[in-house]
Amino acid sequence: MPIDLSRRDVLRLGLVVSAGAGLAACTTSSSSGTPTQSDPGGPEDPDRALRAEVATDEARLTALYAAAATVLTGTTATRTAALGERHSAYRAAVEPASASTSPSGSGSGSGSPTASPTPVRPTAATALKVLGAAEVAAATARATQAARATDQELARVIVLAGTGAAAAAAVLAEARAR
Repeated sequence: MPIDLSRRDVLRLGLVVSAGAGLAACTTSSSSGTPTQSDPGGPEDPDRALRAEVATDEARLTALYAAAATVLTGTTATRTAALGERHSAYRAAVEPASASTSPSGSGSGSGSPTASPTPVRPTAATALKVLGAAEVAAATARATQAARATDQELARVIVLAGTGAAAAAAVLAEARAR
């Protein structure tokens, strides 16, 4: 199923993501400035599970981009690699410096022994299509995740990641059209 987003669709998706952050910001309270157990990454952080969820999602996107890099060439490879690098930055932004024990995106651990001995190498068009679909799904997920955040700064970062994912989907659709 081709994913074709017009600029108007990207703007609409950005507005949905922004609205989710606005809702999350309304439900947050300001901190006193002194570290507590409920600070980002702390054992009682109300957003701890959400941070791990977003970080895992971003790690998966980073892995998808790394896999796509093996079949892309030229300026498409360069532009796509730049899009992929953003996901590492988004992951780092949602994970507090003190929380280095979060999942590293190892979602393929259990099925490895039965993997095909000769993996099928996707074409550049297929890689771009898969990345575009993943970015659309990420933008949608970030909208709902931002609405769940209790920390206003986390909600803002998640909104930025969602808006970036929507924009990346548009860039990837344009690259596929060439």
